[in-house]
Amino acid sequence: MNVALNEMAKKLGLYDEYVIVYHIRPDGDCIGSSFALALGLQSLGKKCTVTGRDPVPQIHRFMTDEVPQDDITEPVYISVDAVSPMRTGNYSDKHYTFCIDHHRNNSIEADYKYVEEDCGACSEIIFKLLNEMNVTITKQIADLLYTALVTDTRCFQTTDTSVQTFETAAALKKLGADTFNISRRNIFVKSRGRRIIEDLLRESLHFSCEDRLITGIITLDDLKTADIADSELEGINSFIEQYEEMLIGVTVRELPDGRSRCSVRTSGDISANDICAVHGGGGHYHAAVCELNEPPIDARDIMEKTCVKFLKESGDSNE
Repeated sequence: MNVALNEMAKKLGLYDEYVIVYHIRPDGDCIGSSFALALGLQSLGKKCTVTGRDPVPQIHRFMTDEVPQDDITEPVYISVDAVSPMRTGNYSDKHYTFCIDHHRNNSIEADYKYVEEDCGACSEIIFKLLNEMNVTITKQIADLLYTALVTDTRCFQTTDTSVQTFETAAALKKLGADTFNISRRNIFVKSRGRRIIEDLLRESLHFSCEDRLITGIITLDDLKTADIADSELEGINSFIEQYEEMLIGVTVRELPDGRSRCSVRTSGDISANDICAVHGGGGHYHAAVCELNEPPIDARDIMEKTCVKFLKESGDSNE
């Protein structure tokens, strides 16, 4: 059932023990939002633990390791920043009492659901929710929320970045968020492995439709060559957006089971969400994702054919 934010705040006060579930292949937004929510609920006397199928990326562990994980005997499940049951991984069979998200076409069934489509980051919702619950926002919470905000908006560069996004950032700065070091650590500093992956991705790029369609591939062998974990590649799907002519960019990443995760970025009036919906995925208007059963080379061919159709419909294919 969809509820207003103030109603969500009231309902969260009714239970004592929570398990907060973040999505598979976690990013800064789902991690920062989930752990900030846990701290907020704990400050109200609730017991909380935060979990997901995949471990917290190393870059965020220095913050999340400081958040207490309580023993839970009667769990009430909260889904945070996940658009579908599939995205909750091995927690897809759980009954969710609460769902909090900012993606289009959220399909998670929950007793109480709040979805604010296309806001810059889920952390914007969590910030408002904690304030609605009269939680004192500590520096620790502010750092988690700002990490979520700056990573999901790519340092305020996405089209979903709004006045609310900037107002949230300003408020978190006033509350003590370490904005300089968080931004630098998550956006600007690149490890040797990250630089190698970017070089390999650049070499894999395929340009078509007069460079309006650009696709690239990252394989499991590439990760081995770069000696880097997939969880350390947050934001890599936006690499393709640096090319001026791009209207549709697709980054195909090989999954451990040989399937492919296809991340789509678009500009102008072309919907990444609609492109990915063709293959059972979705997300935001200019950033979305889908998964295909095929290996990367075949997945790229499939996605290119789909994208050419969208370019033709927009009148920009030049083919």
